Amino acid sequence: MSKQIETLVDDIYGLFGSEKEFDSYLSDRFGLMLAQTVQSRIGAQNKEGKGTLRMSNMGTPCLRKLWYHVNMDIEHAEPLPPYARVKFLYGDILEELLLYLAAEAGHSVEGMQDELEIDGIKGHRDAVIDGVVVDVKSASTYSFQKFKNHLTKEEDAFGYIPQLMQYLWASKDDPLVTDKNRAAFLVIDKTLGHICLDIHESDGVNYDNYVNFTRDAINSPNIPNRVFKDEPDGKSGNMKLCTQCSYCDWKKKCWPSLQTYIYSTGPKYLTKVVREPNVPKA
Repeated sequence: MSKQIETLVDDIYGLFGSEKEFDSYLSDRFGLMLAQTVQSRIGAQNKEGKGTLRMSNMGTPCLRKLWYHVNMDIEHAEPLPPYARVKFLYGDILEELLLYLAAEAGHSVEGMQDELEIDGIKGHRDAVIDGVVVDVKSASTYSFQKFKNHLTKEEDAFGYIPQLMQYLWASKDDPLVTDKNRAAFLVIDKTLGHICLDIHESDGVNYDNYVNFTRDAINSPNIPNRVFKDEPDGKSGNMKLCTQCSYCDWKKKCWPSLQTYIYSTGPKYLTKVVREPNVPKA
């Protein structure tokens, strides 16, 4: 009898302490996927040319960021430092681990990294588990709670829900996807190891139209307005980037007068300095 995705997390947890004999084929495939993931993440970054629209970036709420990505040479973007690339590699490894454990737990895991397309825009979904389109993510403890409590559009600062819905829309004619009305995030807390499944109903959006609207905005000679505003940095009178902008690799292009200060908790990006911070400046 096939399993249902609703039992996925409990079934993964149930592997630990069990006397299950692991499948050699699944283990070999997991090892191969890990090697490919490591090689891909450590490989040289593209340092020239321009980016393209893909499903993985189409969900972003900031069209200005996408405009820079497609219209500006990559050399103008902020490169990822090695420690950040290690962090993303670690997340990718955990995501591969979840898919492996899902298969070992007896769930159907198919369609991994299948290429999808919506009106010329391509992307790769993570997997189809028990007939449901699944996007696998690793998250900080803080972000994990949002998925555990069911991620809402208001909390979705990085456009994960539209990205998931695009994968569902692009899979509507795929026979592997037997549930055409739902998609899910499978998420692991990369600090504490907790796992959750966050299921989302189809949002009813026509993503062919969504893609066309976004493409028109990106192809315009006019740079879109900023979506996010800077915000007060305490009571100092200084202004800083919001969280979304702080993670953007185009922030220095978007905010030319940006100043970076190195705090013990990490860098802080100030758009306006009234009171000079008593920490080193980058």
